[in-house]
Amino acid sequence: MKCLKMRISFDSAAEFYDRTRGPPRHIMELLIKTLISELSGYRTILDAGVGTGRFAKPLQDNGFEIVGIDIAKKMINKASEKGVCNLLLGDACFVPFKDGSFDVVLCVHLLHLISGWETALREICKVTKDIMVSIHYTRRNPIREAYNSLIGTYGYTSRRLGKGEWELKDLVKPSKSVFVASYKGSADERLDYLGQRAYSSQWEIPEDVNRRVVYELKRRFAGKLFPQELRLLVWDIGDLKAYCDASIIRILGKKNET
Repeated sequence: MKCLKMRISFDSAAEFYDRTRGPPRHIMELLIKTLISELSGYRTILDAGVGTGRFAKPLQDNGFEIVGIDIAKKMINKASEKGVCNLLLGDACFVPFKDGSFDVVLCVHLLHLISGWETALREICKVTKDIMVSIHYTRRNPIREAYNSLIGTYGYTSRRLGKGEWELKDLVKPSKSVFVASYKGSADERLDYLGQRAYSSQWEIPEDVNRRVVYELKRRFAGKLFPQELRLLVWDIGDLKAYCDASIIRILGKKNET
């Protein structure tokens, strides 16, 4: 089955991606430590959607054999500048490795960027033997929810082609949900990034609409903090493969009905 050729590339975000993504630095350090601990005993890792290498670099530095794949050349270049090795400019829907080439696949904020996300999931699971790992922010972000509601009043919606890993957990139960940290997020920081149109879901929103919406959000949220909790999600590859196989059967069944 071919993946629809609809993906979101982050080439345009390469220069500011690291600055506008992820939790505060001390929480990111805890996340990396927890990830390293959870992956103890594994050796080979595919970082699907490696981006600028913010996970690949510390994992590589701690002795893991990492291969990173991404469709965005500028993001790959940033990872290379950090010293990340084994980088491949390529598509998660067409992973060019033999079945079972890796012990682990790391899949963080990737699947929602691909319209054929089930094909991508099937591909990355095919080349993985044991587990898939992602991260999950367990609490709702009130600023993001308000942003989505406000752009709706102008007739726009946030762009999301596929399903996020945080939604996958409702389709396939993870084998583990590992607590990383609870912390307070800065509304001012998030508002600043929204003003810069730093997130892919904003890129099709006109600048004047974005400006008006962010102005209203600042009126509501400036100076506030919002609680957040971060977890690692771990799936057994066998469970994910079973879901993918079942999805093919569902699709074929629908075709036969027509």
